[in-house]
Amino acid sequence: MVKKIIFNQIGYIDKMPKKAYLTGSSDSFQIIRAKGGKTVFSGTPSQAVYDPASGDTVSLIDFSGLSEHGEFCIKAGIKKSRPFTISADPYKKLKTDLLKGLYYNRCSALDERFAGEYCHGQCHSELIPLFENNSIKLDVSGGWHDSGGYGKYSVCTCVAIGHLLYAFSLFPERFSDRTGIPGSGSRIPDILIECRVGLEWLLKMQTRDGGVYHKIAPMTATPLVMPEDDDVQQYVFPHSHQAATCFCAVAALASRVYAPYDAEFSGRLNTASINAWIWLMNNPEYKPFVNPPTTIISAAGDFFDNNNDDDMFWAVCELYETTGDEMFHDKIRELCGNVKLTGFLNRDNGGFGSLAYIFGSRPKDKKVEHAIKLQFRIRADDLCALAEQSGYGTAKSENDYIRGSNMYSMTDSMLLITAHKLFGSKEYVDTAYEQFGYVLGKNPMGICFITGMGSDSVKHPHHRPSEADDIDEPVPGLLVCGPNKRSQDKFTQWNIPSEEFPAKCYYDIVYSFSTNEATIYCNSAAVFVAAFFDGN
Repeated sequence: MVKKIIFNQIGYIDKMPKKAYLTGSSDSFQIIRAKGGKTVFSGTPSQAVYDPASGDTVSLIDFSGLSEHGEFCIKAGIKKSRPFTISADPYKKLKTDLLKGLYYNRCSALDERFAGEYCHGQCHSELIPLFENNSIKLDVSGGWHDSGGYGKYSVCTCVAIGHLLYAFSLFPERFSDRTGIPGSGSRIPDILIECRVGLEWLLKMQTRDGGVYHKIAPMTATPLVMPEDDDVQQYVFPHSHQAATCFCAVAALASRVYAPYDAEFSGRLNTASINAWIWLMNNPEYKPFVNPPTTIISAAGDFFDNNNDDDMFWAVCELYETTGDEMFHDKIRELCGNVKLTGFLNRDNGGFGSLAYIFGSRPKDKKVEHAIKLQFRIRADDLCALAEQSGYGTAKSENDYIRGSNMYSMTDSMLLITAHKLFGSKEYVDTAYEQFGYVLGKNPMGICFITGMGSDSVKHPHHRPSEADDIDEPVPGLLVCGPNKRSQDKFTQWNIPSEEFPAKCYYDIVYSFSTNEATIYCNSAAVFVAAFFDGN
C-alpha cells in the first residue's frame, strides 16, 4: 500500500529527468492530467530500497519520458499527488520570488506598493554604539536583516552578494525579469538593484583605515516583534580579518560588475577594496573573531573561522581579475595548494576565488588551473556517488544533516553546476537538479522548504516578521535551513526524539531556529541554482 508520494512541488523542466518517490508499495504508477484525470504516462516503480538517512523504504517513480506541457498528478494505488507542472521554464517565478525574499529582509521601511501586505515602517535607523566604546555611535543603517532576527553580519552579507553577483555574471540573460522591487524595470537589472542594498551597507561598515566591522548584533534576545518595534540595543562589533578579507573580495568583484551601469559606484567599490587590502597588509597576523566573554545572543549568525586562507584566496583572485597585478597572481599560486577551492559558504568560500580565476580574463597559471579543476572534479564525483547511494537521490551522508543543511544542498548544487561548466558532464547537471528538487519537496518530509511555494510549504519559519505581522501566511520566498541532527536548539531537542533519523530532524515552528530559520545566504545560493535551471 502506498503511504506517501513525494515529488517536486514547483514542477519539472520538460527536457530534464523527472523523478518522484513513494513510500510503501505499488505495482504501477500513472501520470494523469490534473483536470479530467486522463492518463498520459504509466510505468512501474523501481524496486524499493532502504534510505538510511530517513529510515524510509523508498521506490523511485521515473517519468522522464514525459515531456508534454501542462498540469499533472501522480497516481499510485489509491494515492494521488497534488498537481505539479511540466514546462520549459517552471522556475522563472521561483527565481524572482527568491530574489524578492531578500527585499523583504531589507533593514528599512517596506513600501506597500512593493511589499503589499508585508509592508512595515522604518526600522533600525538610529545611530548604533561601538561595543568597545559606547560613546561613539555610527550610522550603519540599511542592508539586510541577516536571518530570523535583526542582526547584520559583514561576512554573511559578502557571501550572499557573492552568490548573487556570480549568478548574474555567469547567467546574465536570466535576470531580465521584473521582481517587483523599487527601481524594477530600469536599465539596471533587479538583481543588481538588490545587491546594491547590501553593498551600500558594507561600505558603511568600513572605516577610514580600511578595516571592516564584523557585525551589528544585540546582547540579548530580540522578542518576536516587527522590525520597527525592535527596541533591543544593538552594538557595532570590532574589526575582523574575516570581514575585511571577504569585503575586499566582494567589493572588487562588484566594482567590475557595476562598471557598465554606474561608473561612480564602481569606482567607490574599487577604492574600498584596495583600502581593505591595505588594512590586511598592515595587520598581517590573522586573529579569528571572538565574541567578548559577556555576550551570548550576539554570537548568533557568526561562522567562526580559524583559518583565513580561503577568504584570502577569494580576495586575491578578485583583485587579480580586477587589476591584473602579478603580485596578486603570486599570492594565488602560494595559496591554491593549501585551500579548499570549491566552497561557497561563510567560512569556506574558496570557490568564489576559483570562479574569479577560472572564468576570468587574465592569463592563467596551468598549475593553478589544474588544481581548481581537480578539486571540482573530485568533489563533484563524490556528490554524485552520495546521491546514488541515497534512496531519495540526495547528495548527503547521514552525517551531513547539520545546521544549514539546505544551504549546503544549494552550495553543493553551485559546485556541481560549476563542474558542469568546466567538464560538460550531464551527470553533474542531473545531480544538481535533484538537489534543487530536494528543497522543493522531494525530501523525506515531503515539504517545500521555501515559504509560499508549492502545495505543502513551510508555514512557521524562524523569521520574526513572519511571526509578528498578524498575517496567516509567512513572508514568501524564504528558504529555511532544513533538517539538523546536530547543534539543535532547546525546543528542537525537547520535541524531536533523539533517535529520530537525521533527514527527519526538522520542525516547522518559529521556535526551532536550528532547523527552520530563514537566512539571506540560503536564499542567495538558491537564486544562483534557480537562475541556472531557468531556461535549461
